[in-house]
Amino acid sequence: MYFAIFYPVLVIITYWRFTTSKQNKLLFTEREHEIYNEKIVSNLQNGSTSTIFIDSFVKTFEIKDAYLLYISKNQSMIFPKRHFKSKEDENWFRKEIFLRIKHSR
Repeated sequence: MYFAIFYPVLVIITYWRFTTSKQNKLLFTEREHEIYNEKIVSNLQNGSTSTIFIDSFVKTFEIKDAYLLYISKNQSMIFPKRHFKSKEDENWFRKEIFLRIKHSR
């Protein structure tokens, strides 16, 4: 009985601590991506940048509203479909990046 009450509270507290922790601040920093044929450059809100070459991705997965590009087994970059500026941009991404990674693995 008590488990049914305290477990959801414990989960909420754990999630809140994770999202507000200074150690995890980078995970929740707003970022903008520049996508090129050979690399993806991420510009973080704090001014830093990171570059991931297309050859570094190990797997792709498409869900209803987003493309997932996996850097490792448990880490992915998520590109929501609604964030593409046009249908042409999304089609270019799908053909030149997403499917190229998918077929090379």
